[in-house]
Order: sequence, then structure tokens, then C-alpha cells
Amino acid sequence: MADKNQKKSAESALLLGRSPEIMRLKKVMKDLAQNNNFIFILGEVGTGKEYTAQQIYELSPRKKHALVKIDCLELGKSIDKKDLYGEASESDRSVTSNVGLLEKANHGVLLLKNIAEMKPEYQEDFLQVLRTKKFRRVGGSDNVDLDLRVISTSDHDLKHEIDTDKFKKDLFFLLNTYTFYLPPLRERIQDIPDLFSHFLNKYCEQQEREVPAVPSEIFESLLEYEWKGNVGELESTVQNLVMMSPEDVLTAEALPFRVKKHPYSFLEPKNLKKVMSDIETFVIKKAMSKVGWNQVKAAKLLGIPEATLRFKMKKHSISKKNR
Repeated sequence: MADKNQKKSAESALLLGRSPEIMRLKKVMKDLAQNNNFIFILGEVGTGKEYTAQQIYELSPRKKHALVKIDCLELGKSIDKKDLYGEASESDRSVTSNVGLLEKANHGVLLLKNIAEMKPEYQEDFLQVLRTKKFRRVGGSDNVDLDLRVISTSDHDLKHEIDTDKFKKDLFFLLNTYTFYLPPLRERIQDIPDLFSHFLNKYCEQQEREVPAVPSEIFESLLEYEWKGNVGELESTVQNLVMMSPEDVLTAEALPFRVKKHPYSFLEPKNLKKVMSDIETFVIKKAMSKVGWNQVKAAKLLGIPEATLRFKMKKHSISKKNR
């Protein structure tokens, strides 16, 4: 039960925040839940596509029936046509059948994840099924009526797949009655403090420790980072902070290296020539130290002529004595 609650807590945070983007999405999500239009959810990894589909389902009249999830990456691999359509076996005395995924979703919602990865033969099958609203079990002769709502997801638009005939245009337009775009975290950075606080409380509670003070430099780093993994990446970062920091305070040293501030962030805005001189001096000293103050090797390491290196060393008063 605890694991289930933790998962629900993590998922609910995906749309946490007060930015205009998230407030709009929450409203649209409630509106979409009340109709039967097919929905295409577009968003990068970690933006909450599956959670959004789950919420639309739970807010809709179809929640009385099943939400069936199919990862299109698995069609033709771990999911075959018998799994999809079910199977009918006829004998002289009786007909037996196994219920497939489509039939389980009847009157409910079918979630097609990673729709761009659907193989061509399955694209043709889905196009026919969704158009006719009927299908046949493998080995069967009778049609099964189908009433379902389809929500499909992708981490990129399908323009390239459609232009190169890797994805059927007719099927995409059928699935894409409405596009629900989930913005990446970098487009809703004002939500980061709320998300950070949510995850901080969550992991402090798990570790049974008091919520520690948060230095301003941590927030500066978090707000400057691009978050290519979006909310999922932010959560793992906060978890790492809690686990690796001392009991009474969070430390920026516990941030994953990729999140830390830029190595030049310590430089103060001032005369540009002086800044460049400081950087050049530092790099030359570091190169010389690395090769034992051998100017030939240092020049090669820095990718400059030896004469240029000697000139710069004289210019910046760099010598082995004053290193």
C-alpha cells in the first residue's frame, strides 16, 4: 500500500504548479474528459503523458469501465494479434474464446503509448477497427462490436513519420481529433519551487528526517538548468539531495554534476579584458603544471605555437617560481 501511495504522489506532481500553462492544461483536461473525442498527447519524456491520460479517464463517464494500456513498442513482440483481438476456438459442440485487449477496453478507454512506434501492419488493422468499430477474434467468424475512446501518446510529433510514409496519415488524423500538448519543465520554470517543495517533503518523510534549510544557490542552480528529463529528472535530483546532504541542511555539493552551476559562474561582470586575462592565466598554469612545466608539451596540449605560449607567459608573468 505504501508503494502504491508513493507512486500516486509522484505522478500527481507531474501537473503540480500555478503557471499559466499548467492552469490552462488542468481546465482543458477536465473539459476533454466529458466528451468522446480521440486525443493525441504530445510531450517530452517525463512531462506526464500517461498520468494525464489516466486523469482524463478518471474524470470521464467511462471510468466505470476499463482503461487498457498498450505500448506500441511491444506490438509484434510481447503483444501479438491473439493478445490484441482475443482468440476463438470452435469445435463440434461449443465455441470457446479468450478475451483480448481491445475487448477488455470495450466501453472504456484504450491508451496507445509510443504511437509513432506502431508497425505498419498494426496501423492498417487499427485503422479498420476504429473506422468500422468492429473486430474479429483470431480464429473466429463473428464480428465483435466495439465502443471505446482512444488516447495516444508520443514524445515527438509524427510529421517525419507521415512524410516518409512510416505512419499512415489517415490513422493519425483519426487518432488526433484533439492534440494535448504537455510543456517541458523549462517552459514552466515558475512551477519548479512548488515541485521542489513537494518532492523535498516526500523524501524527507521517507527518510524520517526534518525538512532542512535550502540554500539559495541550490534554487539558482535548479532554475538555470534545462531539465531535459523534465519532472522525472527533477524528482531524482531532489531525492539525491536528501540522501546525500547532512541532516540539518541541503548542500549544493550533493547536486548531480549536470545540474551544478556553470564553472564560470564565479566570475563577476567586469572589464572583459581583465576577465579573459584571468582565464588565460589559469588555463596556461594548469597546462604547464600538467606536463611538468615543459613548454613544448604545454604548447601542444593548448594547440598553440610554442612562441605564442612563451609570449603569453611573459605577458601574464607566468613562471614556475610564481605558480
